[in-house]
Amino acid sequence: MKRTAAMIGRNCREILRDPLSLIFGFLLPLALLVLMSAISRNLPEAIFPIDRFAPGMAVFSQTFLMLFGGLLLAGDRSSAFLARCFASPLSVRGYLMAYTIPLIPIGLAQGAVCFLAALFFDLPISLHLLWAELALIPAILLFVAFGLLFGVLCSDKQVGGMASIIIQVASLLGGIWFDLDLVGGVFGKIARCLPFYHAVRTVECGLAGDFAAALPCAVIVLGYAVGLFALAMVVFSRKRSRGHL
Repeated sequence: MKRTAAMIGRNCREILRDPLSLIFGFLLPLALLVLMSAISRNLPEAIFPIDRFAPGMAVFSQTFLMLFGGLLLAGDRSSAFLARCFASPLSVRGYLMAYTIPLIPIGLAQGAVCFLAALFFDLPISLHLLWAELALIPAILLFVAFGLLFGVLCSDKQVGGMASIIIQVASLLGGIWFDLDLVGGVFGKIARCLPFYHAVRTVECGLAGDFAAALPCAVIVLGYAVGLFALAMVVFSRKRSRGHL
């Protein structure tokens, strides 16, 4: 436990040493939310209703956790830092948890910034904001799991490209920019088979106080996250045993 805590502290310091990435991860979703909400407010009919757009932007902000986690893990692999750490009796799960835990408060902070900004665009103040913030946790774990998997599989130069693909897919198939109910067809069916739509719906339902609808969506997202974590653990364990990390 002490070794895991020490690893968590070290990873926190490494993340904070790159403040530009953190600032970008906070400012880009915030800028998009403010820009699109301002445009929507000046139109006869809102194309980005704030009660739907704010949850979408909050989930979108979590996609940058892939970069933070993936680049840190891939960088540690390329610098042989992990190889030196293997001298300590820390389990594979312990290593991955040490990369996961520092990213959770960052994800919650990103979501809080989006919701606070949405208040200036007529999002009602209520206790449902707290539920929406908690409803972000499945999305946080999902994108962290993606990042860890990319960090184990890819080099630090490849992680950015892989994360960019997932960011684009999440934006299009998550219903962030448009209502998937208006699209339907094969596109809508594919979107509902992936976790991104359900991640956005979880936060939307949390913000609306509709917990009965939020729960099944959260379960789907968590199921994907657990599967990705498990896959990352298997790949990590095999590479470690073969000395390829």
